[in-house]
Amino acid sequence: MSRTVLVIGSTGILAPAAFALFERGDRVLGVSRGGAEGSIAVDARDAGALSNALEAADWDDAVAYGPAVSDASLRFVRAATTGRCVLVRTSSAADPALGILIVPRDTLQLGWTAESEPRWHTPDEVSAAALDVLADGEPRTLGTVRPWSDRP
Repeated sequence: MSRTVLVIGSTGILAPAAFALFERGDRVLGVSRGGAEGSIAVDARDAGALSNALEAADWDDAVAYGPAVSDASLRFVRAATTGRCVLVRTSSAADPALGILIVPRDTLQLGWTAESEPRWHTPDEVSAAALDVLADGEPRTLGTVRPWSDRP
């Protein structure tokens, strides 16, 4: 069954996810600051602007790149999403100075690779993991977030 999926960050790090959703037959409602590649041009960190831009739209699920949304705009997206709303958090949320790391349901926590030369994950890797969370809601950490001193 085809679903409509809102993807915030659809022309950046989540572009491969948006494409994969489209390829599987879902309708993708993309949001990006620049509006490239058929996405809606809006700064999704501005809850009012995002609400105005999406007021006539409806969607079943959502995937949002953390730096592209604010707390207020994420609350709007979650309230307007009838299904799952996946948040892709950057490694900054895992900073030990913030306390114990808790990765809630419907969240992808980004880390880095645990290779001999650590690196950040590619858009393809991030998107694949975000789609896994979208499929089952289980929280995931992509890569590692410790030791913090090893981050690239």
